[in-house]
Amino acid sequence: MTGGITSGARPKEVTYAGWLILLESIVGLIIGGVEYVIWENELSLLGAVLAIVGFWLYFQILSQDYSAWNMAVIFNVIAIFLYAAGSNWPGVLLSIICFLYLVQPNVKVHFKK
Repeated sequence: MTGGITSGARPKEVTYAGWLILLESIVGLIIGGVEYVIWENELSLLGAVLAIVGFWLYFQILSQDYSAWNMAVIFNVIAIFLYAAGSNWPGVLLSIICFLYLVQPNVKVHFKK
């Protein structure tokens, strides 16, 4: 197979992208939630809400929806800055990894336009 949209089984690149989004969302929700409970920082609450959006994106990514791919890229750019402002360094690292993975041509090709 030379790339493109396949029929049948989900490509492993799409599955890995979904797992990265899911992992990033779990970490963001835990760290954002804990920081909000401890310090009552609204920025941490915003990070937790962003993580909940990530759970929704996970399912959309697995369906190979191109608009979900676009939203996931934008989501990760926003998450990088938001998590950095809130000192959520694991979230920043995961967002950067996820962003770099999503923009690879061999990953992007699997999402329907």
